[in-house]
Amino acid sequence: MESIETLNLPEKGTKLNLEQAMFLALSEASKGASFVSPNPMVGAVLLDQHGGFISSGYHQFYGGAHAEVNALKGLRDEDLTGGHLIVTLEPCAHDGKTPSCARAIAKLPLHKVTYGIIDPNPLVAGQGVKIMSDAGIIAEQFSSNNKEIAAQIRIQLEEVCEAFLWNFRHKKVFVALKMASSLDGQVALKSGESQWITGPESREYVHFLRSCYDAVLVGKGTISFDNPSLNIRHPNIDKKNKVIVIDTEAELLNTCSELNLFHSHESQNIFWCIAEDFKSEIELKNPNSKLGPNIIYVKTNISGHLDLENLLEQIYELGIRSVMIEGGALTASSFIVSELVNRIYVFQAPIILGAGGAKSWTESVRIEKMKDKIQIQNPRYKTFGNDFMITGTFQKNRLETKNTNNQG
Repeated sequence: MESIETLNLPEKGTKLNLEQAMFLALSEASKGASFVSPNPMVGAVLLDQHGGFISSGYHQFYGGAHAEVNALKGLRDEDLTGGHLIVTLEPCAHDGKTPSCARAIAKLPLHKVTYGIIDPNPLVAGQGVKIMSDAGIIAEQFSSNNKEIAAQIRIQLEEVCEAFLWNFRHKKVFVALKMASSLDGQVALKSGESQWITGPESREYVHFLRSCYDAVLVGKGTISFDNPSLNIRHPNIDKKNKVIVIDTEAELLNTCSELNLFHSHESQNIFWCIAEDFKSEIELKNPNSKLGPNIIYVKTNISGHLDLENLLEQIYELGIRSVMIEGGALTASSFIVSELVNRIYVFQAPIILGAGGAKSWTESVRIEKMKDKIQIQNPRYKTFGNDFMITGTFQKNRLETKNTNNQG
C-alpha cells in the first residue's frame, strides 16, 4: 500500500495511455484503505474511445458500491460507447452485498475492459471475464511492452489488495508488524519505558495504519507497562478496531477494569489469548467471564509458549482477516521467528538508545550465516517529520532463536 503514489485526477478529456490509467486506478483504490476490509481495495478508471479521461471510482467501504459502479455512476450510453474501463481487480461475477459488476458492465456499450489481477475468490476467478467476453466486450488482463513499468504495476496490483489476496489464496490471517525504533534498532529501555521514540507525525500515521487492519495485536508486557488504548485516533478517520492481547498465563485478565483498553473499546472487540492449559482454572474463577473480553484458549508448543499459528487460525475463524502487531519486542520476535509476518513497517527516529541499556525488537532472532539473513522484498520509504519509515514484505526463512517463541 505504501508504494501507491497518490495522484490528482486529470481534467476530463485528458489523454491517458494504459499504464497511466492503471497507475491512476491504483491511486484511486488506495483511498479505500481504512474501510473496505474484508473486501479488497479496488480502483477503476474510464476512458473514452479516444483514450480521454472520463471518470474514476473506488470501493469506498465494505457493503458499498464497487469501484466499477462508482466510476460509471451518472454516465449515459453515449458517454460509454466505445469506452475503455481499466480496473485493478477482475470485476465480480456473483451477487453478494452488491450486484455483479461483470453483469452490469456486460449490458453497457463499452468496447474494452482491462483488469489487473484475476480475482482469487472462486465465485469470481475468471467468471467475470467470461461474462463480459460473452457480451462482446474485450476483456484482457493488463500487460505492457515496457518491462520496467509493467513490473512496477504488477507489484502494486498485488500490494494494494495484499490482505484480501492472502486470505483467499491461503485461508490465513494477513499479519503486519509495526515497530518504532531508535537509529540503533532499540525499541525500549530495559525498564520497559518506550514513550516516545518517534515524533507526532509518525504516530498519526500509525493511527492510519491501525485503520487499515482488522485488529491490533500486542503482548502483555506492552499492556502492563504502557496501559495503551490502542484505538484509532486519526483526525480524518472515524472507525472502531479490535485488539488482541497475548497473555499466556492470564496474569492481567483480572485487571481489565483498570486498563485503558476497556475504556476505549467495547469488550466484544477485545480478544484475550491464553494458554489452553489454564482454561479450567479461569472458568472456575470467572463464572461471569462472558462479561469481559473474548477469551481465546490457544494450544502451546513443546516449550510451553503459545502456538502462534493456532492463535491465528482461531482468530481467522472469528472473522478477523488482518492484524497489525504493535509490541512488544518479544512478541515481534516470536512472530518473525515463526515466519508468520507478511509485511513490516519500521519507523526509525534520529536518536540512539544504546544496546547496553535498551531492548532490540529482534533480540530473540538468531541468524547464524549471512545467507540466512531476512530479506525485505519491494522496500518503500517515507519520512514523517524527522523520522524515517521503511516498509516491505517478508521473505520466508528458516530461523533459530535464543529463546524460542517467548511471548512473555
